[in-house]
Amino acid sequence: MVEMVDMSVISPGIALNDFLPIFVSSALVIVFGGFYVGIYTAVKVGMFKKWAMPLAYVFWLLTAYCLYIMGSLMHVGDFTAKALGMAMIGYLLLPHAVYYMQHQVHEENDH
Repeated sequence: MVEMVDMSVISPGIALNDFLPIFVSSALVIVFGGFYVGIYTAVKVGMFKKWAMPLAYVFWLLTAYCLYIMGSLMHVGDFTAKALGMAMIGYLLLPHAVYYMQHQVHEENDH
């Protein structure tokens, strides 16, 4: 017996010309993400002035854009696209949560 395959569950293959842009965009996700966290941290610990904080968010936007490009070129499904979007929201909020908790612990303990 031959079973019919539902073609809606099969994603198209990745074109050979897309491998380099996928590689570059995925590498830039790591690089721009590092700049986001690095600048955010440097501002929070006082190494950079507060005016540099918008630059951190620019790097987060670049990270999100490169992740979008990578996902588009890889033809990710709906679930994976939503997971990538949620990951980027989490990546945006995680440094805020870390420094909020650090501030609360610092306030509760006298030095």
